Amino acid sequence: MSNTTASTGQLRSLINTYARLLPIQSFPYVTLTIAGAFQVVAWFGGSTILAGFTLVPRILLLWLLALGEYLFMSPTMNAGVEVLGMSEATLVILYQVITLMVFLVFNILIFRKPFSWRHGAAAILLMTSVYLVHDA
Repeated sequence: MSNTTASTGQLRSLINTYARLLPIQSFPYVTLTIAGAFQVVAWFGGSTILAGFTLVPRILLLWLLALGEYLFMSPTMNAGVEVLGMSEATLVILYQVITLMVFLVFNILIFRKPFSWRHGAAAILLMTSVYLVHDA
């Protein structure tokens, strides 16, 4: 059995396990949202959430959070292509849009920045970009 076949079998198993809880179509959206949350906190949480830590522990904790991002993002990207038949372009754009949307939510709720009409307009344009590239 080749590595590609072995990994595809593992990805199918992951998708089947997920399908017991939620519809398969929601898989990339849910898991990329979780990955996006890890990414936003890993990139921007150091100055807000971990402000009381010195530099070295802060960096180590942020890298641990970045690992959380990759634990969700990498299998999702691979399963999306190999099992769900999605294109790489769709998955990459979807992930970038989800991450930016997660950032908007974190920016308001956690980082305490005000929401403006420009944020709303940007969110609409981002969702439009996903619609334009979606290969369903």
